[in-house]
Amino acid sequence: MDQLSATAQVTVPDVEGLEEELAVTEIRERGLEPNVRREPHSEVERGVVFSQDPEPPVRMERGNFVTILVSSGKPKVQIPNVVGRSRDDAVAALRDANLRFRVVEVNSGQEVNSVTAQSPKAGEIVVEGTQVRINVSKGPKPITVPSVVGMAYESAASVLQGAGFAVAREDVEDDAPTGTV
Repeated sequence: MDQLSATAQVTVPDVEGLEEELAVTEIRERGLEPNVRREPHSEVERGVVFSQDPEPPVRMERGNFVTILVSSGKPKVQIPNVVGRSRDDAVAALRDANLRFRVVEVNSGQEVNSVTAQSPKAGEIVVEGTQVRINVSKGPKPITVPSVVGMAYESAASVLQGAGFAVAREDVEDDAPTGTV
């Protein structure tokens, strides 16, 4: 009886790192049954075995199951909403979600160092490690104030308003002719 049970036992093959189809074939050739489970894996290509149970050189009776974990590819993550957050908070949230980031500073009327936009947008499901662009405010765009010294008030006001400035008049005593800036 001992000799019969010893002949019914086989060594579990080492199938880690093999394509699923080849791993299943090797397990069946030993008289064992494959139990395939697919799970995401950040470092193993889709369709490749990354773990097995039991591991070789275990011996077991023919007909028993060998569970193999096959990579379904990189894990997917949901992009967090970082618009309105500070640059540092946004970067931390993207890192925590296993995403890469690219910070682009833009002129904006929003608070300096706050995130004004992101791409891809919040809520999208992407592969772990995807790069997310975040626009971060560096404040309003500086505007050069045209020189209007020596011009008549009406001309100076027209030039300044044309550049987008509000104009207010304040008369002061000076040696310049009246009405001159």
